[in-house]
Amino acid sequence: MSHIHSAVEIDHDLAGRLDSVWGDPAVWVENGLQWTHVQAVSDRMHEQITGDASITPLEWFFAVVGAHRPLPLRRVLVLGCGQGHVERQVARFGWSGEIVAIDLSAKVLEVARANAQAAGAQVRYIQADMNCLPVGQQGFERGSFDAVLGVSSVHHCADLENLYASVAALLAPAGWFYLDEYVGPDRFQYPNQQVRFMNQLLDLLPERLRTTFDGRLKGNLWRPSVEEVVAVDPSEAVRSSALLPLLDRYFEVHEHRLYGGALLRVVLADIAQNFRDAAAEPYLHGLLQAEEDLFRSGRLQRDLACVIARVPTAASQPSTMDR
Repeated sequence: MSHIHSAVEIDHDLAGRLDSVWGDPAVWVENGLQWTHVQAVSDRMHEQITGDASITPLEWFFAVVGAHRPLPLRRVLVLGCGQGHVERQVARFGWSGEIVAIDLSAKVLEVARANAQAAGAQVRYIQADMNCLPVGQQGFERGSFDAVLGVSSVHHCADLENLYASVAALLAPAGWFYLDEYVGPDRFQYPNQQVRFMNQLLDLLPERLRTTFDGRLKGNLWRPSVEEVVAVDPSEAVRSSALLPLLDRYFEVHEHRLYGGALLRVVLADIAQNFRDAAAEPYLHGLLQAEEDLFRSGRLQRDLACVIARVPTAASQPSTMDR
C-alpha cells in the first residue's frame, strides 16, 4: 500500500505537548467529573451501541468476532491507549493471547503500565505515533495482528490515510478493525445551533447541579476557536469529520452505529459529579431525553460512532490506484 510510511521517528515536540495535556490523569477531573463517569449516561450509550445497557461496546465487538472465529485472538493492537482501560478490559476477559498498546505520550504510557501492573494485566507498551506506525519492524510485522482497536484516540490522527493503510497491512487476512470515536466537526467547530442547545439545557438546571468542584457556576458556553483547541492539544479532532468517510477505501464496514453525546459530552463536563445521586435523576433523565429528541427530529447530528470493519477479501480489495 503506497500510503504506508514505516519511519519510526517520534515527533518529540508533539509528544511533549501531549505529555503536558494527557500525562497526569488527575488534571482532567480536578474541576469535576466527565459525562461518562455517570452510570446512567454510560448505560444509555451502551444501549444505543449494543442494544443492551449491560453490554459494553468492547464486549459487543468481541461477541461479533467470536461468532466468526474462536477466541481468544492471537494478537491485538490498541491505538492511542491513554491510561490503558481498553487493553485492561481485553486482558480481563481473556480476549487475546498477546496485547500491544501504543501512545505518543511517554508520560501517559507510564500511567498505563502502572495501571496494568496493578490489575495483573500483561500488556506490551510502546511509544509510537498513529500517523506513522512502524509497519514491518519487529513486533509490527505485516499480517501479525488479528484485531486493531481505536477508542477515543483515532480522532487525534492527522494522516488518516496512512493510518488506515498501515492498519490494513498489520491485520491478518480478514482481520478486524474496531473504532469507537468522536466523528463530529474538526477542532470542535460546532454549528451555532448546537452551542445554543447546550446553553439552553444548562439554563434549565438549578445552580447546585451546575457547580464545579472549585465552586464555579457553569454557563455561557461558547465554541472554542481553532487556535484555542490547538493551543491545548495540536492533535485534538484534527480530521475527525474525515474518519468515517475514508474507511470504505481500506476496509469493509461490518457494523456502523452512531450514538449520542453531541450536547451532553460538553454540558456535563466538570459537573457530572452532581448527577450521581437520586435527587438529580429527574434532571439527568430530562437532559438525556432532550438530546435524543433533538437527534430524532433531525435538528442535531450525532457525532460519536462505533464501527466494526474488516480487511477486504481479495475479491473486494480496493485498488491502490484509487488511494
